Amino acid sequence: MTEPDLATRPQAHAEPKGADTVRPPVRWVRICAILSAYALIIVLGHFAGRWLQQYLGFDPMNLQDTTAQTVLILGLILFIVMLALPFVPGIEVSLALFAIFGSAVALPIYFATIAAFVISYAAGRFVPLASLARFFDYIGLTPASALVQRLGAMSPPERVEALVETAPNKLARVLVNHRDLTLIAALNMPGNALIGGGGGIALVAGMSGMFRPDRYLIAIAIASLPIPLLMVVAGHLLK
Repeated sequence: MTEPDLATRPQAHAEPKGADTVRPPVRWVRICAILSAYALIIVLGHFAGRWLQQYLGFDPMNLQDTTAQTVLILGLILFIVMLALPFVPGIEVSLALFAIFGSAVALPIYFATIAAFVISYAAGRFVPLASLARFFDYIGLTPASALVQRLGAMSPPERVEALVETAPNKLARVLVNHRDLTLIAALNMPGNALIGGGGGIALVAGMSGMFRPDRYLIAIAIASLPIPLLMVVAGHLLK
């Protein structure tokens, strides 16, 4: 049996009667588990920063230090690559960098996030879909390859609708006629893992051909703000 497309998946899988009474607790347990995992990453990153300071002899808070700059640049490159790829977690790297270097990395992470989304968008817009699918298969990202093949069979409006499906039902009704808002919301929705997270969403935006480059840049500049802003706030609160 073939897998249903993203645009029709919600209709194809009708929820059983009474599912609403079961779903919220499961969702909250999942959210708490994710937040706990992120907190653990920050704690481990804090101890990793101390370890680096002790054994490599540099202060992570001093970004004028050559070693600190090298570690930060390598971390940002890893973050960009991971975030740009669909179905590959990238936010964990940004949290680890924040735990090691503090709020000083908020601005570099902000621009790195934009760079990752631009790479994914450009790949979706300019690289032939067959080549994208082969590339993802080659590096072992089978879900990303399947995503490209499923979306390749859809029309551009259906690809945008796939982004809308990541939002809750009430919000989806508002977003359906506002593509830029759809993109901003989809990039910050917990349910965006359905289409590969931030990298997958940016890829879909490029594949759809319905997001002008200038408007896309404005949208991702807004969508990329929450995490760096939280880093700045957290940095001030932890002082």
